[in-house]
Parts: sequence; structure tokens; C-alpha cells
Amino acid sequence: MVKIISFLKKIFETRYIYSLQKFEPIKENGFYILKELGTHTCIKAKAEAEDIFESDLLYNINPQDIIFIARFEEYDMREKQKFKIIEERRDLSFIIQNAYSRREINEKELLIEQNIVEKIDPTSLVRIAYMSGLKDGRKISDEISKAEKIKPSKSPNLKVIK
Repeated sequence: MVKIISFLKKIFETRYIYSLQKFEPIKENGFYILKELGTHTCIKAKAEAEDIFESDLLYNINPQDIIFIARFEEYDMREKQKFKIIEERRDLSFIIQNAYSRREINEKELLIEQNIVEKIDPTSLVRIAYMSGLKDGRKISDEISKAEKIKPSKSPNLKVIK
């Protein structure tokens, strides 16, 4: 009987006091909301600061929630590093920006710097490639039309046959 009671205590007594709030918003203003098991109290903790990963609070949070927080932070950091095209100019220079920096770049520099290409949205890359190809194609077409002067053809004398 004692074994059964101790077994039931192990099942219903969790080792971890806090669990992560799983419904939206998971992260609000940089804070994760952790709910205390068995009560209605919640605490707010920051993942970037020493609140979660470098304190004793780490041992009181469910490990699955810690893994979820780490993956969520990694995804959030990758999204912040992605460049977005803010402004597009006629000479095919672009102003790109992410959460950390902003810079002006033209299509030739974009092809040279591989780390920027990896951080730009693929649809934006396709648009840039299309526009630069269109610009180069127009230049080639202008050069060809200037090189070959097309002479107007003489209209043949037509006679009416009855």
C-alpha cells in the first residue's frame, strides 16, 4: 500500500514548478510568461537577460519548455538578421535593412557579398535578378540598334494588271 501511495505522489507531484504559457502571445515585449503549477500566479522572465538561462529559475522550469524557448529565440534571431528591401531606386541601387543595420547596395555588390544574399528573402532576390537582367538586356538592345542602322527599304513599283 505504501508503494502505491508513493507512486501516486510521484505522478502528481511534479519536479518543475513553472511551465511556459503556450497560447499567443508566447513572447510579449521580450518577456516569456511562466505559469506556476497548481495556482493562477504567473511570472515574467526574459530569455536574453540572466532571468532564465543563468539563474536558479532554470531548474524550476520544465525542460521541454526550456528547449522550446531556446528554439524560439534562435528562430527570432534568424528572422531579425534577414534583410528586407526598404527602398528601390531607378539605377538599381537598393536600401536594405534588418533589425541591426541599414545599408545601400547596388546589384553588382549584391552578387559579390554572399553573406547578404543568404540573408535576403528569395522573392526579393528574384525581383533584383529580374530587374538587373532587364536593365542589362535593354543596354544590349540599345547597343545593337545603334550598331546596325537599318536602311529603309525601297518600295517596289507596283503595276496594276488588267
